[in-house]
Amino acid sequence: MLQVCAMLNSNQKTAGVPNFYLSAWAHLNLAYLWKLRNNVHNSVLHILDMFVVDPFFSRIDFTPELWKELFLPHMGSIFGWYSEERHRLVMEVIPDSSDLSFTIDLDQFLNESLIMRPDQVEKLQKLEQLFGESLDESTRLYAKYFKDCMNSNSDSTSSKKVIPMLPIAEPPMTPLHEVSRSIPDFVKFGPILPKSAGFSPFLKSKEGTSETRRGPRRMNLTSSASENLEHSAIWDPQEGLIEENEDDSDYQEDDVNVDSDDQVKKLPSPSSSKMIENKETGPKVQPSRMKGPLYSPTVFSSISSPKTSPKISPPKPDEQSGNVHATLLRLKSTRLTDTTSAASLPVSPSLSSDFSNSPVDSDGEAMEVPQSCRQNSSRRRSMSNETAISHVSKNSSLNEDNEGNQSSASLPSSEKMSTKLRPPKDFVCPITGQIFCDPVTLETGQTYERKAIQEWLKRGNTSCPITRQPLSASTLPKTNYVLKRLMTSWKDGLPDLPEEFQYSETPMNSFSQCMKDTSIASPRSFDIPFHRSNDEYINQRNKRFSRGPISTSPTSVISQAEVEKIINSLKPHVSCLCTSENLEECEKAVFEISRLWKDSKADPGVHSFLAEPTILNGFVEILSASLNRDVLRTSIYILSELIFADENVGEILTSVDSDLDCLAALLKNGLAEAAVLICQLRPAFAQLAAHDLIPSLVQLIQNKLEEVDDLQFIMEPKHAAIVLLDLILVGGDENSRSITALSVISANGIPALIKCLERMEGRRSIISILLRCMQAEKSCRNLIANRIELSPVLELFHAGNDSARGGCVGFLSELVQLNRRTFSNQILQTIKDEGAFSTMHTFLVYLQMAPMEQQPAIATLLLQLDLLVEPRKMSIYREEAIEALIEALRRKDFSSSQIMAIDALLSLIGRVTSSGDRYTEAWLLKIAGFEQPFNALMKAEQRKIHDNYFMETMEEEEKAMSAWEKKVAFVLCNHEGGSIFKALEECLRSSSLEMAKSCLVIATWLTHMLLVIPDTGVKVAARKCLLDDFINVLQSSKNLEEKILATLALRTYISDPDATKVLGVYAKCIYKTLGKLKRNSVVVTDIKKTLMNLSSVDATELWSCTELVELDSCANGEVLSLIHLKGRILSSHSDGTIKLWDAGKRVPRLIQEVREHAKAVTCLHASSSGDKVYSGSLDKTIRVWAMKSEEIHCVQVHDVKEAVYELTANSKVACFVSQGTGVEIYEWSGSPKHINFNKHVKSVAMTGTKLYCGCSGYSIQEVDLCSYTSNTFYSGTRKLLGKQTMYSLQILDGVLFAGGSSVDGTAGKIFSLSTKAIIGSFPTGFDIQRIAINNDFVFTASKCGNIEVWLKERFTKVASIKMSCGGHAKITSLVADMDGGMLYAASSDSKIQVWDLD
Repeated sequence: MLQVCAMLNSNQKTAGVPNFYLSAWAHLNLAYLWKLRNNVHNSVLHILDMFVVDPFFSRIDFTPELWKELFLPHMGSIFGWYSEERHRLVMEVIPDSSDLSFTIDLDQFLNESLIMRPDQVEKLQKLEQLFGESLDESTRLYAKYFKDCMNSNSDSTSSKKVIPMLPIAEPPMTPLHEVSRSIPDFVKFGPILPKSAGFSPFLKSKEGTSETRRGPRRMNLTSSASENLEHSAIWDPQEGLIEENEDDSDYQEDDVNVDSDDQVKKLPSPSSSKMIENKETGPKVQPSRMKGPLYSPTVFSSISSPKTSPKISPPKPDEQSGNVHATLLRLKSTRLTDTTSAASLPVSPSLSSDFSNSPVDSDGEAMEVPQSCRQNSSRRRSMSNETAISHVSKNSSLNEDNEGNQSSASLPSSEKMSTKLRPPKDFVCPITGQIFCDPVTLETGQTYERKAIQEWLKRGNTSCPITRQPLSASTLPKTNYVLKRLMTSWKDGLPDLPEEFQYSETPMNSFSQCMKDTSIASPRSFDIPFHRSNDEYINQRNKRFSRGPISTSPTSVISQAEVEKIINSLKPHVSCLCTSENLEECEKAVFEISRLWKDSKADPGVHSFLAEPTILNGFVEILSASLNRDVLRTSIYILSELIFADENVGEILTSVDSDLDCLAALLKNGLAEAAVLICQLRPAFAQLAAHDLIPSLVQLIQNKLEEVDDLQFIMEPKHAAIVLLDLILVGGDENSRSITALSVISANGIPALIKCLERMEGRRSIISILLRCMQAEKSCRNLIANRIELSPVLELFHAGNDSARGGCVGFLSELVQLNRRTFSNQILQTIKDEGAFSTMHTFLVYLQMAPMEQQPAIATLLLQLDLLVEPRKMSIYREEAIEALIEALRRKDFSSSQIMAIDALLSLIGRVTSSGDRYTEAWLLKIAGFEQPFNALMKAEQRKIHDNYFMETMEEEEKAMSAWEKKVAFVLCNHEGGSIFKALEECLRSSSLEMAKSCLVIATWLTHMLLVIPDTGVKVAARKCLLDDFINVLQSSKNLEEKILATLALRTYISDPDATKVLGVYAKCIYKTLGKLKRNSVVVTDIKKTLMNLSSVDATELWSCTELVELDSCANGEVLSLIHLKGRILSSHSDGTIKLWDAGKRVPRLIQEVREHAKAVTCLHASSSGDKVYSGSLDKTIRVWAMKSEEIHCVQVHDVKEAVYELTANSKVACFVSQGTGVEIYEWSGSPKHINFNKHVKSVAMTGTKLYCGCSGYSIQEVDLCSYTSNTFYSGTRKLLGKQTMYSLQILDGVLFAGGSSVDGTAGKIFSLSTKAIIGSFPTGFDIQRIAINNDFVFTASKCGNIEVWLKERFTKVASIKMSCGGHAKITSLVADMDGGMLYAASSDSKIQVWDLD
């Protein structure tokens, strides 16, 4: 029971209780049980499963102490984030919060009747909720990691153990910018302790007093801050850890005041300022984009920094005047317009590329830049040329001055460092020997600088540099943010830390550092986090490009002097690009910048110079304003090169939506290179979808691009278009992906994509796109199959990684599902034969190591390749493929895996329409007799395919399909003695209706195929596993199609004696259900007959009938004859009338009434074809009637000269009984013959050339219609008393049923016409006047209105029906429809009575 609870579906409930709670509780108890059995391994696995299934109740309710021991040590970053966010929220509520410490007991203040606004309460609640969700998710992550470690250690069969990757518990968001400067380490990274831990409120010391000064704005830092910081943390070189100082309460931050216009204002803290954070320290704060003036934030710089440069000259007096605010405007250039836009360029170092406090001692004044309006129609800017030139000159002077400081700044001196300032060894990369900038932790547990380990791997190494263990991952993991935060905490706790430790990057060239300090500030903000939706493509692309990594050492590819020369040459062109009003000058500057960039050979210093936001903005302005194609291409080339060297440049561009809008417009206007830059920017799906780029991308792929050698882009525009198209198809929900794929198809993009497969670049993306197209519009499979060359796909499969292989498998599996079996086999043969390696062997190897979700597809593909030849006795490919499918069906805990396996089996059957829809179910329903779904599909097929072609190929394809089905069914059924039936049994009982329905189709198909494949004894396994489930579906399902499928499967078992015994147990409960299905399924009759004739079944319990209606025809006299024909009833009456009734429904409906006979119509007979009816009358005529759906009309009248009492006929003769002895034979040509055997004939029946006559004397005469001779077929025993007569004869399936007078308790005989032997009798004491037969029963009627029911096969009496005839009325005619559903009886009192036999 505990195992069942542990496997419950977590998304559902049981008795109102969530299943995940029950499942976790079950895992806990199972852990106890395994511990009692001394199986610690399984006990621990169940404990970990408990944390995976329900981490919340596991850590709160079930095992809180165990959670603290196992998982709490790994949650430091989440608790630190929570502490910061909670502190920030509470500070907004507590009055005078500026006087409180970060370590204060905030709960005390919350309990002191503080009034919180509703929005503050909501924020706090959301924070608590997000905090809990983060703990739960990280708990689940580490529990899975622990499980993987245990499974890895316990797997002794694997020759190569893969060490699981250590996870990182990342908080929902990283701390805000520089918040670490004001929060102690134990609050930032430690857990939140209870009140009993001793947190108490205390006020900050007031040693650092505020000082008001008039003049330039600057931040004053007192020495007390430095002293407190020095004692806030102590480095223990022996332990290698930062120890907390007990005197943490002395930690404080100076109050900083700025005087502006005689008004003292407190400066905002760095955590709440609008400054842009460096890429190394976490996420950025989004500043608002404004079209009006925006005040530049004041720059903070430490005056106590040991690296203060004395060579920086103070700003000019005119630049320090009072309170002048610099205006920031986003430049909006338009083409051929006269609107003006103004923007000033603040030169605050806070907006430079470094985005951190400058090490240079700078006053940080806000500089006023004169605004000037432009009149040029092409471009307008707000900065004057003079200001820009002076600014560039300032950069140049700073560059020169900084050269002298570089040597001392870049080379740390061991003599200057104390033991306390030496960085911990965990903060230093073992390869570079420098403090980490971007640490990454490999699967081996070792941490390296990202650029260093990338260089290591690019040199061909595949193992860890320290442990020498092989690396299985193809890509590097994410940044170790926990380590980065610890490093930040260590740096912030040491104010005297040398500058080389303040910045973890390796020192760059002097010009690079200069540009970081005093570069031109960008007037736009760029802090939107980038959503990397397809990092794998970028990693793959970077590996493919031949360019080496950017050098980070002072010695670059070109000499230092050459670099400085190039930068000096760039400055005037950059100034022109950023400030010139003349569009032509700016366009020339673009060409010059491109030339100098090429000359620099992508030097990092030149890159840093050009990567400034203002310069990037200049290039974007060119893209918005220029109409010159070469200029546009060159601008895109430069931006592309800058982004390739540093992805942060791309983040700057993607932060402003208008930049992407500009590129999208260029792409739509035919600039193919714009696709390259868009691809590098990696925009989110929503951004791409908003621009409707599908037609332009498809057009780009279709066009043949011009060969241009002057600009070598990092990728071809066509390749970029393919990648973008793939990104759009991957993003969004299922509906949007389907719409996008249909857009690609409608734009005729498939042929162009197939042509691009010849090249290696973009193959994976192309295959992904084609797969999406086939999934959205299945009919395009034929288009792709007719055009594609499969060798590139197989090459990608052989050479690609696991993800690429999975895409190839999905593509090939979808491709072979064609409506023509012969064509599918050709494609499969091509897959099997193509390539230098054995495709089947490669598939087999991949099957054994493929992810669980890919195994059904690869197994199905491998099995189809194996079945191209006749199934052999043994095939490792076949055995492994089928075993994988069965294993997937058995995964109860992974319903998605079961669904994929069922879908794979349905595709394996291969019945697919030209539209790509599977019709296996419709085909099975057609076999069962329910043809409407199949006919609808075929009608649609004929409309899509030319009729002649359809008819010519239909027969050939059906033969190929039949042969294929036999092979598939044979190998599936005979695998390990029919183990697939057991797997299907489990799926049939699934709670998923969709899964159960699909599984029913497969189970029915396999069971039905057991009738056509060689019998190897697997029917027993099928019966044991599936018979009960089929009966359950028949009884409980409310779906008509499902019931019919179940009956088709049950029909397979009626020839199995053991199966019929089981059916006999359920006979009584399913017989009535089968009766309701008989109008929809022809197989029901066979099952009902089998059940009724079982010796173990009491037939009387199965029999049931209901009287429906009694029709009164007294106006037409006595009803003399009835016949049933094609859903119609014909009745003849004593006044010469013939009536036509519609018997399609339960109650007959009168359609037509004709009266062409002059006297009573005594008998009716229908031809074997059912298109003619013969009527005999007392008016001495025989009439021939043409039978139509709604009417009958007389076509012939034959005068036979004698009254007709009984009649039978065929296309050549009519045989009738008149008043005398013998029988009359009338040829339709007009020559009558009389066969006289001195007996009065009461009934006749004809089959072939033989006529049988029931005569007086209880005998049957046989007449040969060819020779017109007679002989005695049967002569009964004469009795001295009474007259014995054969009143009724009926022939069906070579058996003659004769009814007459009751003699010795027997009133009828049953003869075999072939042997003339008596095979049965009707033991009854009533004379049999009329006989009616259907597929299951024989009905005999006596004069007094009693109808007895006999089993047709066993000749045993089942029931009796009493006709409600009044007075002396007798039964004149009796007829039943062949399906056994209705019984009609006519009486001499002008009544027709109807019974429903179900």
